[in-house]
Amino acid sequence: MENFKISRVHTKLGIFRLSGILNNESGIKNISYISAEYMGTDGWCELNLQSEHTQNLLRDIQIEVLQYLA
Repeated sequence: MENFKISRVHTKLGIFRLSGILNNESGIKNISYISAEYMGTDGWCELNLQSEHTQNLLRDIQIEVLQYLA
């Protein structure tokens, strides 16, 4: 398990600031997010990690986040 903090990552769905834990047990990479923010028109907007919409959004950008962390 490895903690990570990304100050700015550009994805197909926008710009994000993320922190969490990267778990690579059994060769399967899994991300547990501690915080997630989206760059909106007025600056950083905190995302509710419990929200189904946020979970779907983070799932959609997971490959790009893993590539960034590689």
